[in-house]
Amino acid sequence: MILFPQAAIDDSGSEPQSPTFILAGFAAPFGAWLSFSQSWQTVLDKPPKLDYFKMSEAASMSGQFHARRGWTERKRDARVLEFAQVARAFVTLRIHASMSNKLFRKYVTSLAAPERKLGMDSPYVMMFMQIILATATACDRLDIQGACDFVFDEQGAFGREALDWWINFRKLLDDAPPHSLRARVASLVCDRPIFRDEKQFLPLQAADLYAWHVRKHADLQRPGLIIPESVVLRQFEKVLIIGRDYDEAELQRLRTVLLDGGRAFRAANPHIKFHLPGKTKRENKKLRKITKGVLARASASRKPA
Repeated sequence: MILFPQAAIDDSGSEPQSPTFILAGFAAPFGAWLSFSQSWQTVLDKPPKLDYFKMSEAASMSGQFHARRGWTERKRDARVLEFAQVARAFVTLRIHASMSNKLFRKYVTSLAAPERKLGMDSPYVMMFMQIILATATACDRLDIQGACDFVFDEQGAFGREALDWWINFRKLLDDAPPHSLRARVASLVCDRPIFRDEKQFLPLQAADLYAWHVRKHADLQRPGLIIPESVVLRQFEKVLIIGRDYDEAELQRLRTVLLDGGRAFRAANPHIKFHLPGKTKRENKKLRKITKGVLARASASRKPA
């Protein structure tokens, strides 16, 4: 039986040029995370001292890993491996959910919608849901017991929208049969997911390290070519894994569902305009602002007095 009261999850690959978007991290009991945090802080404090760990800064030799702070590539590589070894010593489970950014834009972002949301501009909100659902689906197979806190890195507006989706989803779980997946999700997650500052909550720094390396490995994949895992990923070969890789066929099916829903909405609300995505972030932000609340108002107008 596996008990893991807390999972720490971070994202990687949100930049438009990144082939793959990843949410990934680790789960462990509270006691293990406490011991982990003490060991992780010890590694942070070694010279050259780090105020926090961020894998993108390590990879680019910037920020905390800048040469003026005493860092060389050799020192960087040794410290990153040491952090990976600390995580390996304490985590119970590794988890990831992934999706192609290009395919998401092709099948989801490109759709016209009455209300433009952040969840149409980035896979984050969808992967936020999928990583929790993937964990719930694997519970019986891995004999996972007990409710778990899911802790995500703070995401501002993306996090608020993801949490809104989760709250609405949880409302559907109230009448779930005892042995259904919906009931398993309800029992798996303590109340609602939590957002924390990764500079303060050390398990999120381990999630950042893992998510970056999983995304980097995914970006290197080519048809017919086997790319060996990095030395960091190999540290976790013996740690149980739950993975959810959203493929093109699933996105095609999702697009069909969204198109069908859009046609039904148009028929019921012929006066409401549909909007295609903007060409820039600024245009998309403007569209989100001017269309905010359209769906809620349309739903309210159909309710009997």
